[in-house]
Amino acid sequence: MKSSDRAVQNRGRRIAGTSFAGLFVLAGACGVGAEAWFQRKVEAPLRLHREALAANVEGYCAQEAALDADPWFHEGRTEGDAGLLLNAWLPWSRDLKRAPPEGSPLVLPEALREEALDLRQGRWLTANIDVSRLDFDWMVRLLAYDRWDLFNGSPLSTEGRFNWVAGEVPDLFLLQRWAKFRMLHGMRTGHPLEAAQQVRHLAWLSLRTDSLAGGSLAVNLLDIERLAHDAMSSPPADWTPMPAGQTARMSALLQTGPRFAGLAAPPDVARQARRCATGPNRCIALTETAFHARLLEPFAAPALTEASAALDRDLAEAGCPTLAAHEVRTRSVTLRDPASGLSTLASSVAWIPGPPGRWLRSRIAWGVLASALGDLPPPGENKPKHPDRLHGQASTPTP
Repeated sequence: MKSSDRAVQNRGRRIAGTSFAGLFVLAGACGVGAEAWFQRKVEAPLRLHREALAANVEGYCAQEAALDADPWFHEGRTEGDAGLLLNAWLPWSRDLKRAPPEGSPLVLPEALREEALDLRQGRWLTANIDVSRLDFDWMVRLLAYDRWDLFNGSPLSTEGRFNWVAGEVPDLFLLQRWAKFRMLHGMRTGHPLEAAQQVRHLAWLSLRTDSLAGGSLAVNLLDIERLAHDAMSSPPADWTPMPAGQTARMSALLQTGPRFAGLAAPPDVARQARRCATGPNRCIALTETAFHARLLEPFAAPALTEASAALDRDLAEAGCPTLAAHEVRTRSVTLRDPASGLSTLASSVAWIPGPPGRWLRSRIAWGVLASALGDLPPPGENKPKHPDRLHGQASTPTP
């Protein structure tokens, strides 16, 4: 080999070495930049969120205790699941535009349907409508049950994987509409207390779906009962609706409970919040936390894995009467499922081996969790308002 050939070869090696070194430095710089971005956009908000939860968990528990003092939570109810009835009577869809199934007692005359008559913002109390021919026997039948399992004889019970926040849901708007008609009918026929009993019970069944959407409906149904009571000049003396301050408290706790009990909370805070909540709020918070634990399962960092294990222990001890939390924990979508809407991102990093892959996947998991954080209102700040649409589920508008 000539000296000139050796020189060219050595120069090629130096160029290649320099190139690899440059790429290594560039990759390191990108990694440092990505980590700095993560610390600023994800880790810092998570840290502040944890600090706020730790500082306010005692106040949260005090609010739960105040809510639990309301007599409505302790009324006598017959044990049983209304899921087979309500899941069959209601239409299930993603856009909530499907009519009730043929033969359902919830089919309304065309003149009373939502597209024909706007009953929002209290207009239902003064609407010139005829509700005398409506059959409310289905509400009487529901008095024989104390819970509504969304996984009993519904589309959710037949699917393999399902998306808890963007899949098919029952049309809860329809139940709210029927509740208004029931209160109107009771007021006009002189039997408002009987109507109130049925609406209050429907609110309980909605809360005992152990879902945020059902909790939102329960708040609105209790508000409907109270609005009817307040609209009467001489309501029955033994009729005591839930006060507005309590329904406002209930609404606020439904929103904040999953944050205190969630995966992003410090472990001791999550444990305390799950134990001090009312039974329904505990199960709702566990269901929402189960969704995140399942979603992030393939990418979970050690801290998230430990938080998920603690969640599983609490689920086993919670005694929730429905299958919601268990089914969401075991069958809801993960990041890798196309139905999650994040499978493309997940697939693009799932193949990366070793520490770089684990680092990137854990950052994605924490980033998804951080994106679900919201402002934490001070305990006791219970404004009489109704929650916004909840995680893609069927939430309910202002009565």
